Amino acid sequence: MVRVAVTAWSLGVLGLAAVVATAPAAPHLSTASANAAVNRVAAFVLPASPDASPPPEHTESEPWARPMWYPPTPDLEALPLMAEIGPRTGPALRSRSAFVYDLDAGKVLYEKNADNVRPVASITKLVGSLAFMSLSPNLDDEMCVTSAQYPSRSGARSRLSTGDCLRGWDVIGAALVASDNRAAIGLAAAAGADVEDFIAAMNTVSAELGMHHSSWADPSGLEDENLSTARDIARATVAVASHPVLSMVASAPFWDMHREGRQPRRLFSTDRMVGREDLMIEAAKTGYTDTARYCFTTVLQTAEGRRLVVTLLGADGKMTRWADMNRVLSWVGRG
Repeated sequence: MVRVAVTAWSLGVLGLAAVVATAPAAPHLSTASANAAVNRVAAFVLPASPDASPPPEHTESEPWARPMWYPPTPDLEALPLMAEIGPRTGPALRSRSAFVYDLDAGKVLYEKNADNVRPVASITKLVGSLAFMSLSPNLDDEMCVTSAQYPSRSGARSRLSTGDCLRGWDVIGAALVASDNRAAIGLAAAAGADVEDFIAAMNTVSAELGMHHSSWADPSGLEDENLSTARDIARATVAVASHPVLSMVASAPFWDMHREGRQPRRLFSTDRMVGREDLMIEAAKTGYTDTARYCFTTVLQTAEGRRLVVTLLGADGKMTRWADMNRVLSWVGRG
């Protein structure tokens, strides 16, 4: 029964992604009611360097509160619970850092170097997407790509060209589904902000979510100064998976990007888990740079109905992160 439901959801999200992405006049979720002004009260705490010993777990001086711009959802209440130290015995993972959390049980199932600060590559785009929504964008507004959206590193690929004009829906779709770097940088312009102010919003948002060992230097994740931990990234992943707009995008297997005057272009997800019929993906993001190595984070539901948060950072091989994901799923299934 569960497997049938999951399969139906998988087919349904294909249709949902197609409807949202391919129909210019398709109805969209309203962002006006879901996003209020940014709450900039929280202070940002710079993390230790990647080579430093793990920092002590942050101690809250007052109860955690949901950011004012974020829509009400019970899942976000899990964020402070994720600070608990969990078991360090579990699946034999090759990723340098890992964090596994059971959303239904409200407990950490496993952690490995979960508070070690390290570059996180394109997983940065999850935080960029949250900062984007915190700025109350109109996703139907058009943004035209300029030289200001050039990636900071040569050779970084993009499906966007200077002069392309597309709606906010397609900017966020390209950034999260296909991990497009120019689209990620373009989120700033799509939200009506310059890049520096947008990075400041990223730092504010991550602090609001309790990601006290994270700092951000660019929206794409290309820079090694985009630093975080497996535990912090798990918090951002839950926030994306729980957001009514971002979850729809971050779980899509593909996105049809519309650019004014050009044919639509289908962009496929970089997540290998998204096509599995035994899993329901609520959000996922991959990442890679030479320094960060191969990374992956997701919120998913297993065929047995367990909702898990899994973050893997620093796997040496491209296939290693997927092998580690399978090890986690097998281990949880035996538990």
